[in-house]
Amino acid sequence: MSAGGFSDRLREEASSIWERIFTHPFLVEMGEARLPLDKFRFYVRQDYSYLMEFARCLGIAAAKAEERETMRTFASLLEASLTVEVEMLEGLAERLGIPPEDLRASEPAPTNVAYTCHLLYVAYSGTVGEIMAAMLPCMWSYQEIGERMGEDAALWRHPIYSEWCSTYRSKEYIDLVDLYRGLVDRFASESGASVRERMRRHFLLSSRYEYLFWDMAYRKETWPV
Repeated sequence: MSAGGFSDRLREEASSIWERIFTHPFLVEMGEARLPLDKFRFYVRQDYSYLMEFARCLGIAAAKAEERETMRTFASLLEASLTVEVEMLEGLAERLGIPPEDLRASEPAPTNVAYTCHLLYVAYSGTVGEIMAAMLPCMWSYQEIGERMGEDAALWRHPIYSEWCSTYRSKEYIDLVDLYRGLVDRFASESGASVRERMRRHFLLSSRYEYLFWDMAYRKETWPV
């Protein structure tokens, strides 16, 4: 992907939102290896639930793809989502004392429901370009979180948090993010102005939901009624 592409412009526009993400207490405390484990356990449960819906969106994108190679690309992204991240979370859950059946039965918190409903709405109603734009903030922001968090020496002394961070600093994950960005750039170049504007709005809204997701985990958000 060339510098100055559509995804770069989206990232620049969302920069103030992303800075709020990077400086959220959940991530700051995690990077300093002082985040209480009960908050991280809550996050693992919620992220597992979220990733199931994230994978579902990739399946919908594959069904909407018009070309065979694009369908294969989405299928490979779906498989990667269920291995790179989901299997990592399953391993961490086991180490955190969360039984597999409890992990699978995790009830999504209100913010989690809102975020995944946004993604599913875009998946069912939008173009493949819109779907990718809505999903990109999750993938890309985690890569940047991994890069930043990995600079803190304290993190690497924590057996749980260091393993989590390593996933998002891995070449395999970075290559996935590059693929997502390339797809967003490609679909933007193939789309008209109205679709690109919707892609822009979806990217910004998903970026806001990324911030809210971390805040949800830090507060261990529950349903009030």
